[in-house]
Amino acid sequence: MNKKQKEHKSVVSGNGNAVSIVDKDLNFALRLFKRKLKESKTLDNFKQKKEFIKSSVTRRNQINKAKYIQKIRDLNS
Repeated sequence: MNKKQKEHKSVVSGNGNAVSIVDKDLNFALRLFKRKLKESKTLDNFKQKKEFIKSSVTRRNQINKAKYIQKIRDLNS
């Protein structure tokens, strides 16, 4: 069984992040699971939620970033 067939058989319908083990190949299933988590950005969201950041702080950061980008664009034009 080639890699594409293994990947196709290991897909669990109805759950995007689930992986079933095919042909007792645990290493392949683990790599596939890690790749799915990275692509869906589940781990990134989990890491961000470890620390609470107020919405006003995120909004202020966005505004400051927009001001900086606008200043750079004005200098270049």
